[in-house]
Amino acid sequence: MRYMYNLLKNITYIIMLISILSCESKQTKEKTVDKIETETIEVPEQKEGDKIETQAIEVPEQKKVDKIIGERIDGTAYILSKPNGDTLFELYDNALVEVSSKHENGWYQVLVYADIDSNEFGMDTILKDRPIIVDGDTIGKVLKSHYVKTGGGRNSTYAMLEGYIHKNNIKPETVIETAFKKNLAEKGRNITAWYGFIQTFDLDYNAVDYSDFKSFYNYENTIEDPSPGFRIVLLFEKQKLVGLIHSREIQIDNTTVHKLDGSYYIITFFNDYPIKKQMKFVDYMNEWVQKVD
Repeated sequence: MRYMYNLLKNITYIIMLISILSCESKQTKEKTVDKIETETIEVPEQKEGDKIETQAIEVPEQKKVDKIIGERIDGTAYILSKPNGDTLFELYDNALVEVSSKHENGWYQVLVYADIDSNEFGMDTILKDRPIIVDGDTIGKVLKSHYVKTGGGRNSTYAMLEGYIHKNNIKPETVIETAFKKNLAEKGRNITAWYGFIQTFDLDYNAVDYSDFKSFYNYENTIEDPSPGFRIVLLFEKQKLVGLIHSREIQIDNTTVHKLDGSYYIITFFNDYPIKKQMKFVDYMNEWVQKVD
């Protein structure tokens, strides 16, 4: 009897122990799940300046980006017939204009494509006090009746308003060459540092179909070239800016400059990019220019 009693007692202890361990295991699992769910839901706030690691070459979508695209007017600007000449029209703050690459004693040539009605195609004079409208927005006003040329396509008709503006009336941060040098000095050459620049200036992707590079580009304006080519092309290899193609002068330290044959294009490479690779691309571009001309 004593043997049976002890046996039953031990069995009871074992059952109790199994039950306790089972409850603790269940509680432990529940706590673990709670912890995992909490860690998954809580996302630490990203601070300004934190480094974001990425291997993607595509530019990620960014919200609320104010696109510059090209040169913008700073305040209200008066456009003259020539440097220190008659005032032809005025443009309001942030109006988009095409600007020449060179100036005459601080005066740049500018061009605006103003909307006109289709039945006005061929007119040779734009009248005083007429509002200057581009894509439905009023960006200025004609102050003196003057000669204009007109043009148009399938869905639009425009008058070409030309004149001269002082350099102080152009927002310097909207000049892509100026913005390029600033971004380079402040943020470096990793592609992640150029996402904002690419979107702000609305650069297109894949300029010359060269397999070694990922490239982003915009075009020159019609003041410089009636059939405009590239103005600036950013060249990336393995997520790093290695060089650029450009139509306007850009002075950059620690670089090698190549002028293409029979073209206004300049290719600038950073000196840490191998010279053999530089020359390979220069040769490619010399052939490419001949094919597209």
